[in-house]
Amino acid sequence: MLKIVKDSVLKVSRSFGYDIVPLREMRERDFALHLRELLTRLNIDCVLDVGANVGQYRDFLRDRVFYEGTIVSFEPVARHVELLQARARDDAAWHIEGYALGARDEQMAINVMVSDQFSSFLEPDNRQVQEFSELNVPCAKEAVTVRTLDVVLPVLQERLGFERPYLKLDTQGFDIEVLRGAGDSLQSVRALQTEASVLGIYKGMPGYMDTLRHLDGLGFDITGMYAVSRDTALRLVEFDCVMINRRAVAS
Repeated sequence: MLKIVKDSVLKVSRSFGYDIVPLREMRERDFALHLRELLTRLNIDCVLDVGANVGQYRDFLRDRVFYEGTIVSFEPVARHVELLQARARDDAAWHIEGYALGARDEQMAINVMVSDQFSSFLEPDNRQVQEFSELNVPCAKEAVTVRTLDVVLPVLQERLGFERPYLKLDTQGFDIEVLRGAGDSLQSVRALQTEASVLGIYKGMPGYMDTLRHLDGLGFDITGMYAVSRDTALRLVEFDCVMINRRAVAS
């Protein structure tokens, strides 16, 4: 009964051009609206979801952005791959690739953390953000396959038939390594997002200025920045940076 009332209220409010958003969802609302407009304007026909974990970004795209097109999720941790494959059975446009992306084709050991959303090829460093010290701790190491986007993208395009991809990067400090293996592929990437670090939580991870300079050099301009996490002092730890390919603006 409550759902019926809720749906009725939402339907009426939207008919007048208003939307009712729960407080817990306010943080994601602007991000979702921005992505909805960007993906539509650029006629994006595939989202490359690099660092899928258990499919949270796919859910965000489907439920909040209302993107109905092709999603290719890349995830190397074995138990996550199994879960993603099971979940993807109910979504014909969602494809799972069970490996990581990086600067070269190789085998690497990934640190699987106590809270597996923190799993990374890098070692944790919790000195700046003590709040993560019990979560961002390795509980296992797992050998995984790493491939480059330059190698896999043409194969995926031929198999799935897309031409205008959006690249989402969330690899816990490894995003620039993924970009180093995508030198040729980035020409076709219309826009992307990367998780940029303000307070580092891994050893040797690039700071946000390094990330932004790197992407500026690759021809991408910022369209939006959205907080991911803060510490107890409200300092920004990480943010998602959305960027558009200058070639897409010019075309």
